[in-house]
Amino acid sequence: MSDAMRAARRMSFNADALTYQRGRPRYPDAIFELLAERCGLRPGARVLEIGAGTGLATGPLLAAGAHVVAVEPGESLAAILAADLACDRLEISVSDFESADLPGGFDLAVAATALHWLDPATSTAKIAGLVRPGGWLAPWWTEFGDAKRPTIFRDRLDEVYRDLLPADFTSYRDSRSHVLDTDRWRRQLTAGGYFGDVSVEFFEWDQILTAQSARDQWSTFPNIAELAPPNRAEFLTRLGSLVDELGGQVADPRLTVIYTAQRVHGSP
Repeated sequence: MSDAMRAARRMSFNADALTYQRGRPRYPDAIFELLAERCGLRPGARVLEIGAGTGLATGPLLAAGAHVVAVEPGESLAAILAADLACDRLEISVSDFESADLPGGFDLAVAATALHWLDPATSTAKIAGLVRPGGWLAPWWTEFGDAKRPTIFRDRLDEVYRDLLPADFTSYRDSRSHVLDTDRWRRQLTAGGYFGDVSVEFFEWDQILTAQSARDQWSTFPNIAELAPPNRAEFLTRLGSLVDELGGQVADPRLTVIYTAQRVHGSP
C-alpha cells in the first residue's frame, strides 16, 4: 500500500463518524481485565490512547478509573468522543499521533485497532519516550471473521466479495490478517530495545449482526468505502439480504488479539 493510500484510508473513518460509531463493535471485557491484571490499569493510572476514534476503548479505560489522553486525528470522530465521554479525567488531542505534543510519563499506552496506521520505523520510539520505565504498551485488534470458525454466512459473503472486489479477493478461509503475524509485531514492538518480551493473547467471541448493523459495519471498511457508488450500494444491499435470508440475525465470529510489552528500565 502506498503512503498516500495509507493516509487516505487512515482518515476514511472520519468521513462518516456516526456510521462508524454505530457499526464498530465494543471490545471484549477480557481485554480490560488483562490490562488491569498485567499492565497497571487502575484508578489514577495515566493512559495514552492512540487513535481513540469514537471511544470504544476510551469508555472502558475511564470506567476503570484511569486518566486518559486520547489522540484522534479525525475531527468528527473526536467530536463524538467528546460529546459522549467528556469528564475531568479525559483529555482529547485532535492531532496525528506523529505530530501530537504530549506530556509523557504515562503508565500505559494503548492502541485499539490503530497501531498499523502508524509508521513502523518511528512509532515505537515515540511511544517509548512517552511511557515511563516499568510502564506498558498494549496494542490490540479485532479481526472480523475467523478462518478457524467457518460459517455459512461467511461462505456466502465470499461470493459477494468475488463479484464486486475480484482484484483483491481471497476467501476468508485462506486469508491471514496482519494482526495474526506475531513475528511482525514482536519485531516492531521490541525494535530499539525500548520494550521487553511481547506476550500475545487471543480472545474468541461472536458478534450478532442484523441486516442494518452489518451494513453499518461494512460501510466503515476502507475497501468497501472505496468502491464506486453503484458497486458499494450493491455490496451493502446483498450483504443485508444475506443476513435476512439466514433468519434476520447471524452470529459472526470475531477474534481479538492483544500484544503487551513492558517498558524496559535503563533502555535508550
